[in-house]
Amino acid sequence: MQPEANFRTQTQRVDPNAVRVWRWQAALACAIPTIPLLAIGFRIPTSLWLVIVFAYFVLAVWCVWKWPPAYYNALEYGVDTRGITIQRGILWRSRIALPRIRVQHTDVSQGPLQRRYGIATLKLYTAGSHYTKIELSGLTHDRALALRDALLAAGGDSGV
Repeated sequence: MQPEANFRTQTQRVDPNAVRVWRWQAALACAIPTIPLLAIGFRIPTSLWLVIVFAYFVLAVWCVWKWPPAYYNALEYGVDTRGITIQRGILWRSRIALPRIRVQHTDVSQGPLQRRYGIATLKLYTAGSHYTKIELSGLTHDRALALRDALLAAGGDSGV
């Protein structure tokens, strides 16, 4: 029971601006099927097409407006002397604990939207495990760089 208590007290949230980025990404992803959706309107009855468009609109609004804040609330990470722990997921929750000794290399990346809102994604690479690349998105750029440096510096000798 004690390790769970430690995890709870040491967790942190990512930057709230991540929600804005995730909303823009969802909006762009939902815009892609719009052209095929409009194209099928010429091939099916109007009433069926309107039902499909309405269902798609409801789903798109939910994905753009509701999913990002829910994901933000479910995403936590904690860093200690042993490594990093990431807990995420809305429907399927996962908790990934990555010891520092397992980190081979790291990347900090920013897309155009992330740069606009000052956030970045920390990518941690390991060898020979189920999770060979672990990403933590939504960190401020400075925090991502600091985490990258801290995880690599404290990794010590791996003997490799």
